[in-house]
Amino acid sequence: MSSSLRRCALTWLLLAVTLPGCTPDEPGRPSGEPDAGQPEPACPTPTGAPIEHQGSILAPETWSASSLHVVAADLLVRATVTVEPCTVVRMGPARSIGLDSGGSLVAAGTQARPVRFEPLEASQPWGQFRIYAGGSARLTWTVLSGGGNPSSAEATVRVSAGADLPGPRPLFVDHVTIEGSRGPGVLLNGTGGFAEGSTTLVIRDSGSDARPEPLAINANALGTLPSGTYTGNRSDTIFVSPNVASASITFVGANATVRALGVPYVVDGLQVGGSNVSATLTVEPGVELRFQPEKTLRVYDGNSALIAAGTTSRPVVFTSARATPAAGDWAGIRFDGLSPDSRLESVWVRYAGGACQCSGFGCNYLPGSFDVSSAILVFQQPAAPFIANSRIEDSAGHGILRGWNGSDGVGFLETNVFARVFGCTQTTPRDVEARCPSNPPCPRSP
Repeated sequence: MSSSLRRCALTWLLLAVTLPGCTPDEPGRPSGEPDAGQPEPACPTPTGAPIEHQGSILAPETWSASSLHVVAADLLVRATVTVEPCTVVRMGPARSIGLDSGGSLVAAGTQARPVRFEPLEASQPWGQFRIYAGGSARLTWTVLSGGGNPSSAEATVRVSAGADLPGPRPLFVDHVTIEGSRGPGVLLNGTGGFAEGSTTLVIRDSGSDARPEPLAINANALGTLPSGTYTGNRSDTIFVSPNVASASITFVGANATVRALGVPYVVDGLQVGGSNVSATLTVEPGVELRFQPEKTLRVYDGNSALIAAGTTSRPVVFTSARATPAAGDWAGIRFDGLSPDSRLESVWVRYAGGACQCSGFGCNYLPGSFDVSSAILVFQQPAAPFIANSRIEDSAGHGILRGWNGSDGVGFLETNVFARVFGCTQTTPRDVEARCPSNPPCPRSP
């Protein structure tokens, strides 16, 4: 090659090394890392020998995708276990991972490189993640498949918490899918709930005969539920019950918002606030709360509040949980005290008016008794009509009980609609001296 050609070739080589886009790795990006705009590489096939886990973990560990991981016996974690993207963990039949005090499971998947927990044997469900007091789980882009063995309380993830208020929030989820659980996907005991920032939880193909719902929660978890998809299960509902609590705190003990998550809530009784504990429960438009037979939604006193403000197109619905509902299935909404913050707007109250276990309030009694069962019971005089633009239908008792002693000036007939109410649409209150007129008014519904 002539000297001039050699000089040209050298010049082009130098230009290729210095021009942007010509270097094998641009400054500021580690060698081999894809551009931000490039898709992540697919998960590789594990090449290492399978790694078994059982017993206790007392020091931090990292589980990598280079090997298949097998939980051959129950595992108790008292340190941080980090599970890298693409890692596959096979769980033995009925085997569980317990996250004890100081124990944390961090499953750090990504959209293209998720972490997977699945059965070791396809036909044999594994147990659960059991989060004890002081333990935690942080799950990102993670799939939990085939868990919830009936011997493990029928849930793929179970938070076991005590009676602290505010409740612990040890479970963080971000783009997590729970599928094929033999019970609920998640069960939240005590006062426990999801961690702040949790989002995009999918639970499908889950539930058992005993607990067919994707989520079974205590009342204090209501305000922590993440957005997501909860359909395609045995029962596409969220179960809320003091019996799930397994603790002395069976009421809502802190401010919470019931979110519209696309499925109804089945409620085994609900109390807002308690003795020396105040709370405000806010219900979003579009929420449907289905109450089990004879149960009540109770606001404990005037220090706590219920705010349910729907819209014309998206009312808040309080109704019966029975497959074939009927008047009097549940006891109704009860305000034992009245905060000025409480309000019911654009709500529907259906199939209530069952036995309230209260009598002698106001001036209108149901036939043959002192019974004042009603769809909505108000025992303290409000400053203004706090129930508006709402529907009260199919009550086995009255519509609204005005069960206070005081003025008759605050009424609820002007903006509300009543239909198929057995007793009065609204009752007449006693006066300040607890006296009733000889013939108390009792307006009736169609």
